[in-house]
Amino acid sequence: MGDLSRGAISPSAFAKAWLDCRRRALNDGERVAEALSRRLDQVFYALDDYPIDPAFREAGDVTDAELLSVVVTALGQFRHDEEPRTDGT
Repeated sequence: MGDLSRGAISPSAFAKAWLDCRRRALNDGERVAEALSRRLDQVFYALDDYPIDPAFREAGDVTDAELLSVVVTALGQFRHDEEPRTDGT
């Protein structure tokens, strides 16, 4: 996700790698905390509507820019989730 947000990889390369890694993690029984799972699900749902091959893009599909936006937003939320709380809870 960081590589995509920095422009180090293309959205289609990210989609392929992310889906492979996520599938492997689920098959291996890996589990994550609920907050992290929600963020990963946001990316998954965007990828579900993202055509990796642009030849198959249809109206309403997630675009490269929209995928990047979802990933950047999720990364921001990860960082917010990890910030120490100062309200005593």
